Amino acid sequence: MMTIYKMPESSILKKLLQKKHEKKHVGKTILSIGITAVAFLNLRLWQRDKRLLTELKAEINREALLSYTPKISVLVAAWNERANIEAHLLSFKNLTYPDIELILCAGGADNTLELACRHVAENILILEQFPGEGKQHALSRCYERASGELIYLTDADCLYQDRALLYLLEPVTENGEQAVTGASRPWDCQMGKPLPDYLWASDTVSSARSPHYIQGLLGRNTVITRQALDRSGGMNFPASSGTDYQLARRLVSSGVRIRYVRASQIPTVYPEALGVYRRKQSRWLRNLLQYGWQYRAKQDLWLTVKTVSIGLIMLVCPLLALLFRSKTLAIWFLVLTHSVFSKMRYLRFTAKLYQRPISPRTLLYLLPLTLADFFIWASPLLDMFLSRNRIRW
Repeated sequence: MMTIYKMPESSILKKLLQKKHEKKHVGKTILSIGITAVAFLNLRLWQRDKRLLTELKAEINREALLSYTPKISVLVAAWNERANIEAHLLSFKNLTYPDIELILCAGGADNTLELACRHVAENILILEQFPGEGKQHALSRCYERASGELIYLTDADCLYQDRALLYLLEPVTENGEQAVTGASRPWDCQMGKPLPDYLWASDTVSSARSPHYIQGLLGRNTVITRQALDRSGGMNFPASSGTDYQLARRLVSSGVRIRYVRASQIPTVYPEALGVYRRKQSRWLRNLLQYGWQYRAKQDLWLTVKTVSIGLIMLVCPLLALLFRSKTLAIWFLVLTHSVFSKMRYLRFTAKLYQRPISPRTLLYLLPLTLADFFIWASPLLDMFLSRNRIRW
């Protein structure tokens, strides 16, 4: 008769506790090695950032010089921009550039048109934007009335600045570039607020790392020669969304190189609420997916898929930790730590570049904003599955 050996219950419990202890030990080991690696990596990245900082400081501290001043036509579509339209128009009137006109197509239910019409001048033409017309068609009508050899595209929530404009024009007048785009920053009244500071810091570092020639346009700070614009098909093309992206792809397809000028930063309204930021970011990522596929822009598609995937993974990882215990949670924590360290580097980079102190409030909100970013990066998936959000731009 075969004897079955039964392990005492105390031994079973002991082995279970031992396995649990071993798993915890593995998690702690991953965590301790990982934090050291993350700290070392960010230290190395900061050394690289400091070299970029020196280069960019030299760019923004020099004067832009133009050998001549071609006529510029500024095209703006303003729909429901009551809060910003007068500041926008006053900043245009304060420009010292000698030969510039503004064609603004304004409308909406908040009296944007009426407010804009108060500022009609010899070089300011106001057109009415009709319900359902959309930004692209409004800009197309503005272009029909433009007389400048250069077309400047910006938004109604931006403020004009001579310095930013001259930086943008210099590659055109001195180097013969046909399309030039720049960067943006928050309005002065938004400086020190957590979300604008957080977003601007990321934008600044991204701008500093950008090459001299890129594949996209920042539609609120772009100059294009009329010749290049006409060769690419002009402004009369269908675009229910993604106007700037489609225009950039059309220019590139027609053989135009887009020069990027890091020193040109135009003030614009940055989101101050997470809901506004989420809608804008989701719209941008969905544009890249939709039009990146249409224009076969593999790099844009890869960047979008990577961003959305990182957001989704970081949301799902804490749930997976319930199954895989400490290993998954340790890896998730390390990615989060690296993200927070990176955002701290970006804030420091921006503060040193523009000689502005980092707001204590922004530092306090750094962790929650980083966590919110993961959800926002993944939100296009949710919007694409919800029919009411799928067509909301």
